[in-house]
Amino acid sequence: MSGPKPAVDSITTRHVLYLIVMHTIGAMILDFGFNFGLATAMYKSANEGIFIWPLPKTLAGDAAATIVIQQFLTWFLDRLAVRGDLSKGLVAPLRMPKDASRIVRWFVGLDYVGVHKSFGDKARYFLGFHIKRIAVICVATFVLFWPVTVGILTVLKNHGIGADHGPHDGDFNQWPFPELFKGVYGAAVGMTTPFVSYIALIYNGETQTKAVVEEAVSNEEV
Repeated sequence: MSGPKPAVDSITTRHVLYLIVMHTIGAMILDFGFNFGLATAMYKSANEGIFIWPLPKTLAGDAAATIVIQQFLTWFLDRLAVRGDLSKGLVAPLRMPKDASRIVRWFVGLDYVGVHKSFGDKARYFLGFHIKRIAVICVATFVLFWPVTVGILTVLKNHGIGADHGPHDGDFNQWPFPELFKGVYGAAVGMTTPFVSYIALIYNGETQTKAVVEEAVSNEEV
């Protein structure tokens, strides 16, 4: 790891291990710990019952909010992490595969690759690039995870698992059910992280390639 490496055309074994170990297993462990800790702060000393639906302590609502917040943070923080790893030479950035799907090409956003200097460029980049892609990931994750999660919670509720038989009369007040639920759910939602990492590898590879080409053209003009 002696500094940034040049972009490569195809994914290597090192890339696969990087994505699996650090950005799948590692990310899921972090997501579990973060969400478990957050749920402990939210629910451990709750004076209200914790239910599937009714506010303010609603696990269904919590599950929906977790998707939006976690995917927003994952998109930005993971891209920063990948950039940091690339600067250290932990892995090489990737060029856009010739057989890349339209989905991958859209997420990479070749039209947005480059340096955004003015405030207007940065604003358009943030709204046009980041927000659109975060929204798509949120919708896809919601469709895949949220209905199934609510269904599982409903089954557990009907069997009295995690129910509070004390004064709060909640569906899931029994410790540590809410904490484990949010931790496991957060880890599952975190399975989108390696995709974000893969996109970041290609984005940085294309940015590097574009910079090299522009520098070569500039030197020829001089």
